[in-house]
Amino acid sequence: MDMSLLSKISIIDFSHLSGTGNIVVITGERGAGKTTFCQQIIKVYKNAGLSICGVITPGRFKDSQKNGIFVIDLASGQSRLLASAIPEELDGIRFGHWTFDSHVFEWGNQCLGQITDSDVVVIDELGPLEFELHSGWMMGFEILRSQKYRLAIVVTRSECIESFSKMGFDFQVKELSIHNSRI
Repeated sequence: MDMSLLSKISIIDFSHLSGTGNIVVITGERGAGKTTFCQQIIKVYKNAGLSICGVITPGRFKDSQKNGIFVIDLASGQSRLLASAIPEELDGIRFGHWTFDSHVFEWGNQCLGQITDSDVVVIDELGPLEFELHSGWMMGFEILRSQKYRLAIVVTRSECIESFSKMGFDFQVKELSIHNSRI
C-alpha cells in the first residue's frame, strides 16, 4: 500500500481495522477535492487487490467550471450523467442550480443495493439531498447499517456531519481543505 497515502490518512491502513463496519467520512467544503481524493484512494486499493464497490461522483467541467456530475458504479465501471447545471439538459429534481436525474438515482441505488461483502464501499456523496430531502443515495444508509464491508468511505460536506452523527453511525473524520487534498 502507498505509504504516502497512509501517512496522509493512517486510519485507512487495513492492518489495524477490526472486523467489519468501519466508517471514515471524507469531508470538506466545495472544491476541497473530496471526490478526487477518493479516486486516488480507490486506485491505491485496487492496486493492492482489495474489492471495492459503491458509487463515486466525479464532476464534468467546461472552462474550469463544473457543469455536470457523473455517477460511476465502482463494481461495474458503468457511468451515467447524474446532474447538470445546464438548463433543460436533464429533467428531474431541482436543488440549487443543479437538476438531478431521478432515474439515475434509481439506477445508482440499485447498484448500491447489490453490494455484498466487500473490502471497501465508497458512497460519494451523502449530502443535503439525502439529509434534507430524503432523496438521492438513500440505499447508502442501508448499506452502512448492513456492515457488509471492512471499510466504508463516505463523502459528505462539513455541514452534514452532525446529521450523519445523529443517525447513530460510529465514524472517523478526515477533513480536507483546498491545501491538503492531494495524496
